[in-house]
Amino acid sequence: MPLLRHVAFALLLGALLVPAQASRACTSFRLKTTDGDVFYARTMEYAQDLGSKVAIIPKGTSFVGTLPDGTSKGLPFTAKYGFVGMNALGINNLSDGMNEKGLVVGGLLFPGYAGYEPYSPDTAGNTIAQFEMVNWLLSQCATVADVRRDIGKVRVCQGPTTLNGVTAGSLPLHFTVHDATGDSIVLEYMDGKVRIHDNPIGVLTNSPDFTWMLTFLSNTVNLSAVNVPALDLAGYVVRQTGQGSGMLGLPGDFTPPSRFVRMVALTQSALPVTGPDAGLALAMTIIGNVDIPKGAVREKDAAETMFDVTQWVAVADVARSRYYYHTDTDRNWHYVDVKQALAAAGSAIQTVPINVAPAYPDATATATPYK
Repeated sequence: MPLLRHVAFALLLGALLVPAQASRACTSFRLKTTDGDVFYARTMEYAQDLGSKVAIIPKGTSFVGTLPDGTSKGLPFTAKYGFVGMNALGINNLSDGMNEKGLVVGGLLFPGYAGYEPYSPDTAGNTIAQFEMVNWLLSQCATVADVRRDIGKVRVCQGPTTLNGVTAGSLPLHFTVHDATGDSIVLEYMDGKVRIHDNPIGVLTNSPDFTWMLTFLSNTVNLSAVNVPALDLAGYVVRQTGQGSGMLGLPGDFTPPSRFVRMVALTQSALPVTGPDAGLALAMTIIGNVDIPKGAVREKDAAETMFDVTQWVAVADVARSRYYYHTDTDRNWHYVDVKQALAAAGSAIQTVPINVAPAYPDATATATPYK
């Protein structure tokens, strides 16, 4: 194997630590406008087609937690709040979403580090599977403070590895949580215990753990949005080749630590904006910097080559209660108005297909004479 391919493979293997069928390179961040509007953005990468749809889950919907043996005999709970977000594999256990109170939750892959609470039949009545965590948080909590207060009420255990007849693997997850004030935390289950991390920078990717990622930022303290000055070498002046020299060394690969640094650099250096339209545009612009085109990330085994691809991207506009999304085949942004959708749904879960043919408007007829 050529050296470049060998190094690239080693980096991907070390970052993902899971088979290609379960690989996912999710990225998320939260930002605020000058007037306090909160926006959240995330990507969903996966080699297997998830068949995601936007699920609209009304207040009053009943759930029962799934036990490790796959039976629905865990914690029964009823949604205090309605919520909207992305499902997968034909199951309305969301991987991402926002509720009617503006709480936003995302589940991101956490391979090699996730270790959920040990299961005991004595606590079955308080148990849910890790892939039900987004539903539980969105349905039960209105704020990050609620999450901190109530997280001890539920026992999160490793769920079954087959969902709706599809082998999904162990799905090791950690969770990013934001509320309408911009308060942010990360929930990580490690060594059988939950760890709650304040997240003032609002960014989360995958493995290693969040504390490690914060430490890793120390390697990039030289990065700056300000161009570096020319360097005088005893009469020979070395000048920048162009704009952006302050960000020389900003990692551009798709490993989780590199995506973490890239999102921190871009969210922190972007000029503050005012108003919901400007906030939305900024969130959409920044999240586009981690899109993975099909073929850029590959995993080979004896049977086939798997390709990670950004299947969908979501942006939550908390102030206007809108959940925006686009897919890898339709780059136009669509949105669901969360409160209107919940009101229209009544008591029935509804879904919105996202894999639709792209419609790019023809602007030819809008041409006018040059003046």
